[in-house]
Amino acid sequence: MRGPTSRVRKNLAKGVLPVGILASAAMVWQSSYAAFSGTTTNGGNSMTAGTVKLTDAANGTALLTATGLKPGSTGSACIKLTYGGNLAAATKLYVAAGDLTTTTPSNLAPYLTLKVDEGAGTDPACSDFVATANDYNPTNSTALTLDGFATSATSFANGVGAWLPAANGATRNYRFIWTVQDDNAAQGLNATVTFTWEAQNT
Repeated sequence: MRGPTSRVRKNLAKGVLPVGILASAAMVWQSSYAAFSGTTTNGGNSMTAGTVKLTDAANGTALLTATGLKPGSTGSACIKLTYGGNLAAATKLYVAAGDLTTTTPSNLAPYLTLKVDEGAGTDPACSDFVATANDYNPTNSTALTLDGFATSATSFANGVGAWLPAANGATRNYRFIWTVQDDNAAQGLNATVTFTWEAQNT
């Protein structure tokens, strides 16, 4: 094999590199620094769900309690609800399936006329109650009973009520008025019911 020509040997001795080698080195250097970059950040992103909450002033005690009833016996009771959420909501009153029960062979609920109003007031005995809406039985008809209410208002979807709390601390009073019908078939009967108020955000 022949060695480098005399001219190449002279160039190497002088420290002169061929043009092809210099070009190759330049390309390697340029590729190492060929990417410009820029960044931006958006930190601290946070999402929190709102709240919907109801409490009642009865604190779990029964709203309606009466014994020894007879035809024409009547009574009323009021209860105050407080909204504790931070989302605007709609509130409905109903009796969930299975929440009207009896402990006798038959049921007193069909013989109890029921009327439900909502409004303002503070007294559980309703002495200062001021109605703003009627939720059930506006004419106090004897045909509209506790049994009828428990059958027709069974969930939020078909519950009754006009209260639209918009902020934490909003309150609404509800007044229940009941009357025993003059029907001999009501003797010895009883009924136990759980009323449910449900709020859902709007």
